[in-house]
Order: sequence, then C-alpha cells, then structure tokens
Amino acid sequence: MRARVLVVLCVAAFLVDAGPAHAGLADKLKKKAEKKADETVDKTLGTGESAETSGAAPEEKESTAGAAGVKGSGSVGSVSTKFDFIPGDKVLFADDFTQDELGEFPTRWKLELGTFEVAEMDGERWLRCMSDDGRIRMKLPGALPERWTLEFDFYCAEPSGQALTLSGMNDKDGVSWETGFPQAQNVIFRSGSVFSSTPLEGKVPGRHHVMLLARGPALKVYFDRQRVSNAPDAHAANGAPVEFEFRLWTNKQPMIGNVRFAEGPTPPPDLLAGGKLVTHGIRFKTGSDVVEPESAPILRQVAAWMTKNEAAKVSITGHTDNVGTPASNLDLSKRRAASVAKVLAADFAIAADRFSTDGKGDSAPMAPNATTEGRSMNRRVEFAKL
Repeated sequence: MRARVLVVLCVAAFLVDAGPAHAGLADKLKKKAEKKADETVDKTLGTGESAETSGAAPEEKESTAGAAGVKGSGSVGSVSTKFDFIPGDKVLFADDFTQDELGEFPTRWKLELGTFEVAEMDGERWLRCMSDDGRIRMKLPGALPERWTLEFDFYCAEPSGQALTLSGMNDKDGVSWETGFPQAQNVIFRSGSVFSSTPLEGKVPGRHHVMLLARGPALKVYFDRQRVSNAPDAHAANGAPVEFEFRLWTNKQPMIGNVRFAEGPTPPPDLLAGGKLVTHGIRFKTGSDVVEPESAPILRQVAAWMTKNEAAKVSITGHTDNVGTPASNLDLSKRRAASVAKVLAADFAIAADRFSTDGKGDSAPMAPNATTEGRSMNRRVEFAKL
C-alpha cells in the first residue's frame, strides 16, 4: 500500500511541476495521493477551550524563524551572508489573530475559497485551513509600496504535499508570481516562464518562517534562514502585484501565523548618518533577551559601520510594546540591549567598551499600542552615536 502511495505522490508532484500551478489534473492526483497516505498524524492542535474558559489574555507573540538563538557563541555571526533579509520598518499590516475568537474566520482577511478558522497551538494563535483547498487574502490598507517585506509562520504536519502557495496577484486578478512549498524537498518559484526549484535545508514537516523582500520588480524569497529564490524582475511577464493570495491545499490542516507586511527598509548611504538607527530587524522570542540568528543581517551592517568608523562609540537602547507590566518590560528591554552588545562583541569582534546599553521598556512608543501594527513597530532596538 505504501509503495502505491509513493508512486501516486511522485506522479502528482511531476504533473504539478510540469504544468500550470493550479492544473486540475494535478490537483485531483494530489488530493487522491493525500487521501491514500498514512492518516496516523499526531494531533498537536489544541481545541482552545482552556484558553477561552480561563479568561487569560493571549500573550503577544513576536515573529521568529523557530530556531533558538545563542548569546555570544558565534551562532548569530555564523549565519550565511546569503540570508540578507531585514524587515521593513513601517508596518502596514500585522496579524497574530489574538483579536479574533477561536473557531471564527478572522476579521482582517478576505475569503476566496474553502473553510478557515482561528485555532490555537501551544498558546499561540494561528489561522487554520479546515478544507482540502482554501484561499485567503489580506485586507491591505492601500497600494503596495515599491519596497516592502512580507513574513509569516507556516505549519503543516507530514505528509504535507504542496501545502502552501503564496501568489502576488496583479490588477487583473491574475498571478504576477508565485512560490510554493513543498514539492518533495523543494521550494518552487514561478514568474511567467521563469521557474526555479530549490532544495530546502532541514526537515520539511513542522514550522517554518517564510519571508519575502521586494525592491521594485526584484524579489527574494526565504524559508527560515535560507534564501530559496532571487528573481531580478518578478513583474516582467504578468505585471506588478497589488495584493497577495495564500493558498493552503492539503487535508492536513495547514496553518499560518504571525503575519507582518511592512514598507521598506530603505538603507541610508551611511547607517548612522542622522545620528541614530532604529531597527526592527533584531529579533527575540517573547519574553526572552536571547538574540535570534535572524538578527544577523542588520547586526552585520552595524558591525561594518563600527569597523569603518573606528573611533565611534554607540549607545544601544531596547524598547518593548505594552504587553506585560511596565516593570517587567523595562527590565526586559535593558537585558535585550545588553545582549545585542554582547553579540556584537563576541560574534562580530567589536570591542565591548564601544557600547553603552539601556532600555526604555514601553515608555517611548513609536505608534499606538492599541493595534497589532503599533505593537510590532514598538518592539525595536535603537543605536545612537555617543
């Protein structure tokens, strides 16, 4: 039985790869293969009843790639320079689904196909697809900027097939470009006749952090800390996108979470030309002062600037949103700033005496903490010349 299932899966993957992404025959074979597959999947999703009945407020979640960071061990500094993703600074849309009721469709999304519901797993909120095929779009506030970043978490159990397709939709509601995951062990990207299929490093099932970085028509796609696509002109065949469509199409209930869409960043000619650098690219897990490896791109830039400006000394100040108590947020922001200085010293060979560190907690917000976008912007690190 398992041998026959593998044959069907291989045929389905070949047909999807060889033809249009939404070819009807490929869809049918894919679904047939999944229905024949082993159904003994661990049930890791919670029902959410305990969270609803306890009355406890869901904890604010920061978007991470899932891999643990290590302070001062070389972990951050050893991240490949091909991972050059730095998130945009002006958050235009952010959703962690905490404002929606469990089991309901989220208010800030448009349903195109299928059945979705807000779910909970390990204390985090997710948007889960309950049907074999589902399509949703974000309710964006306006036109896409020239420079933007989009990132989100994705989760699916095994066997996942081609469980995720993200498409940039043009003004005629056609596909400008699309990226899909997984085809066997690969992430695919397609824009007109341009096609790529890149083997994914690490395990396919489970949690992944997906990131896209656009600079005009140029588009890069990352899964976790691996760059899987680098298209110099993703708009050439079908025009520029005006919105995004998420397609979740497997019967294993795939989910997305921690969605963040932002404008920028626009790197200045001199990183601290204005005397201060405000960055959202230094990442921590919720409640943690451990610098995540995804922080490497912006820390490389800071280290390069300090190497070039040998006499410069810099202050590092941490900021949080208002989730939690003011005292705990103040303490956390101070510890995070100190951790950033330690990583720059240990992993990037910048002398520790060139930094002073401090934290402001939630006392100096950039934006109102009443929205998910505002809280995302308020979680930041600032560098200033001394």
